[in-house]
Amino acid sequence: MTEIMIIDASTGNVTMRDFSADELAQRKIDADNAKADVSAKETAEAAHQATITAARDHASSLGFTDAMLAVMYPNLTP
Repeated sequence: MTEIMIIDASTGNVTMRDFSADELAQRKIDADNAKADVSAKETAEAAHQATITAARDHASSLGFTDAMLAVMYPNLTP
């Protein structure tokens, strides 16, 4: 199965070819890296949300109401 299309814009020639072994290996590496990036972003977002929750809980334990928090710390509001 052909996977790569090479178009020579100056002549209009179109060449179709399969991925080489090196190209297939690089595609797998790239896909694995993309999955790792998504996982890292999800982990960072979960940690950020946990920090916000902890900050809201701490402020509430000090007697701050949700209305007060919304004015003083708008980034802590859900």
